[in-house]
Amino acid sequence: MNLIQLLAPYIGTNAERPEQVALSTNIPDVNIQGLVTDNRDVKVGDCFIALAGITQHGKVFIDDAIAHGAVAVLLDVEENPSITYRSDTPIIAIRNLKAYVNKILIDFYQLSSTAFDMRLMSVTGTNGKSSITRFAAQMSHSLQQSTGLMGTLGFGVWPNITESKNTTPELAVLLRQFAMMKTQGAKQVAMEVSSHGIEQKRIEGLTFETAVFSNLSQDHLDYHGDMESYFSIKRELFLLPKLQYAIINADDEYGQRLLADEKISAKKISYGFSKTADVRVVDWVMHSASIDASITSPWGDASFTINMVGDFNLANVLAAISMLAVDEKFSFAEIINSIECITAAPGRMQVYIKENCANAVVDFAHTPDALENVLATLKKQTQGRLAVVFGCGGNRDAGKRPQMTRIAQAFADRIVLTADNPRKENLQNIIKDMQSDLDISNPTLITIELDRKKAIELVLAELNNNDLLLIAGKGHEAYQDIDGVKISYSDEATLLSLGYQNIAQHAASIELIKEAL
Repeated sequence: MNLIQLLAPYIGTNAERPEQVALSTNIPDVNIQGLVTDNRDVKVGDCFIALAGITQHGKVFIDDAIAHGAVAVLLDVEENPSITYRSDTPIIAIRNLKAYVNKILIDFYQLSSTAFDMRLMSVTGTNGKSSITRFAAQMSHSLQQSTGLMGTLGFGVWPNITESKNTTPELAVLLRQFAMMKTQGAKQVAMEVSSHGIEQKRIEGLTFETAVFSNLSQDHLDYHGDMESYFSIKRELFLLPKLQYAIINADDEYGQRLLADEKISAKKISYGFSKTADVRVVDWVMHSASIDASITSPWGDASFTINMVGDFNLANVLAAISMLAVDEKFSFAEIINSIECITAAPGRMQVYIKENCANAVVDFAHTPDALENVLATLKKQTQGRLAVVFGCGGNRDAGKRPQMTRIAQAFADRIVLTADNPRKENLQNIIKDMQSDLDISNPTLITIELDRKKAIELVLAELNNNDLLLIAGKGHEAYQDIDGVKISYSDEATLLSLGYQNIAQHAASIELIKEAL
């Protein structure tokens, strides 16, 4: 796309934004392949947008962007617009560029050959976002409808997923990935939308057809301040003027508030175990590694089995069913049949086994609500002792730390407090916070072992083969962030080094052996 065409609304006396000083008409005739706001993402032919950031201005990375192939730079300035050159590369300074950069980004993808017109489905909430989007993508793939996935676990057209940096990336990254997904045949995208992503306007200008609300519990209060502010940001997603469907968890108190919200114009569809839910569970039986469920919905009644445990996983499946059913592209029976293909997200209730030893479960639970849900589920699954190893993240919501320890005391027979991602916060201070509200009447044995690997080894050495260990907080993560440095580490790797096997992979290996025989 030509740079002059992109910046036409801001050139001369007919500029669309009269409050801005109009750009010079001497914009160079340069063709650009893409727009990026992170110099690390620059590819040959791109235009780099240098914005004022929280800690530093993007202008310090202009030379790096040019070295990586940027053919033009848009520079955010407070003074009058100007055009200068560096290594023959035009640097176009625009006053208050940050205020309308998202419009420029949207315009670029609407006007260029990389335009996309896919169905966008969003999922927000404290817990469950990764599972719901993953289930929707897996089920769509089974129905032979190519679906893009964007979130904590990565991005791409399912099942070809690449690791991502953020749950909800900057808009420049989102748009480039959407365009890539479109070229790879995607008809729709299921994406996680974080509260940070909403407040920081990373989704500004996108048109979502569907939005899902999974739940809301304490998290990110270091950023939002209080639960009401946290909820208010989530609510904004459901107030988008072109949103068609709002799929809302009826079992959540904040979900009930959204369902009663008259300012939400989208068609509301509730799901859950509540008797008032549109898509609801009428009967279910949990086994050691699966759930048999019967549901009713506006599209019909059905029964199915999922190879996961936990009522929260069943609720997540209901959300995914609703996401696909509102599109009316497939019959309800076809959607239900596609459930058999879903698998748990990495690091979500992953079970590991070792002969004559306690089983271990790795889960991403890093909020009070998530930890309680997982522990309550596992408590029902073990006849022996239930132990838990977990920590809390540094430089994040400190208020949830004592809550999580109290929850662990309520369910576990053995607790080991350890490191999660301390980041740049003193680990001893984090542990101190975690112990600040202990239930002194509860005799649960609590040990502190700051080395996470040693903590896991310690408690496994104490447990018997009918006991169960939950390793919570990091899930799929393959690193620990210590003093701002990401050090290679994973809970799974620790278990594998101790001779454990992922039960899903173990079962698959057994099936392969049977087939070979």
